[in-house]
Amino acid sequence: MFRAGVSEAPTRAGPALVHTGGVRPLLAAAAWLGLAACAELGVIHDGTSISVGRPSDGALRDGKRLPDRGEGFMTRDVWRTRGNRYGTDEMLDLITGIGRQLARTGSTRLVVADLSSKRGGAAKQWHRSHQSGRDVDLVYFMRDKDGKPFEADAMRVFDREGRATDGSGITVDIPRMWELVKALITAPEADVQWTFLYAPIAQKILDHAQQRGEPEALIARARLTLKQPGDSAPHNDHMHVRIYCSPRDRAFGCVDIGPRELLAEREAERREGRDLASRIAALAFDVPVSTATLDEPSVAVCTPAPPADPVGVCRAPEGAAALVSTTAAAPMAEPSGNALLRLLRSGFHPLVLRRR
Repeated sequence: MFRAGVSEAPTRAGPALVHTGGVRPLLAAAAWLGLAACAELGVIHDGTSISVGRPSDGALRDGKRLPDRGEGFMTRDVWRTRGNRYGTDEMLDLITGIGRQLARTGSTRLVVADLSSKRGGAAKQWHRSHQSGRDVDLVYFMRDKDGKPFEADAMRVFDREGRATDGSGITVDIPRMWELVKALITAPEADVQWTFLYAPIAQKILDHAQQRGEPEALIARARLTLKQPGDSAPHNDHMHVRIYCSPRDRAFGCVDIGPRELLAEREAERREGRDLASRIAALAFDVPVSTATLDEPSVAVCTPAPPADPVGVCRAPEGAAALVSTTAAAPMAEPSGNALLRLLRSGFHPLVLRRR
């Protein structure tokens, strides 16, 4: 059932079959600026996705199709032919983002199983949830009988020790699974609410993180995120990831189920990241500056003042981060300060920086 006021007809010419990534902020800004008079529900023309309702009783509008393969990830025919390859913009950004990250830390690619159908809704033949574009199944990373990592060719059931029950000698690749969990819970692209999987395997992943000396705060977050479902299969053959509603989708009727403390923690972390960016800029640069504005309203980027200008101080609106660029940016170009912010958000996660 769809929320009243949300048109079921496509709102733009043709479906988006391939995820383009990174365009959502620009499209959304254009929509709000150019279509301010058409802000009512059902008149959405910017092409960005909308997750409606709950994961187990919802729909997906303008969902994007995940490519069958990309940097660090792939799928298999069994899931490709089902057609459940669609998700929200945030979900596809998450998958492609962690794929790139995992590609830097190992050779085996992430095998992505089902997301949602093109319009979401029930797919009872395979899932109770996966209805609103915010769920994805990921196949466990595996090692063969000789202990060598390989790309999973299918889902296999594993026992409490992480051994395949089919007698093949295949085991769960626990170190690689920790890299996946860490990438998910620190990803800037989306806020992960749950990573559903078999409890004994989850414990092995946490034990491995502890042995590696990972930050306690990072392990604590992983512990809150990892969960064996109590109302469905134990997920001893795959991991099921669910992300929170985006703020924009929440305004259009997206509903989160369960605790939201992890969401509050991520939002606080983003504020901390902006403060960190401001402090780094203040320490790293000592130049006369003038204030400029960017496409991100919460950020002021300061560029050197012209020689005739008096020496000034980089000032940002209250609550915004002040970032300094050592060279003036041309109109419409991305100043280096903005690039610094993106680097801080993605490559220098606060929880990872606190590793002992």
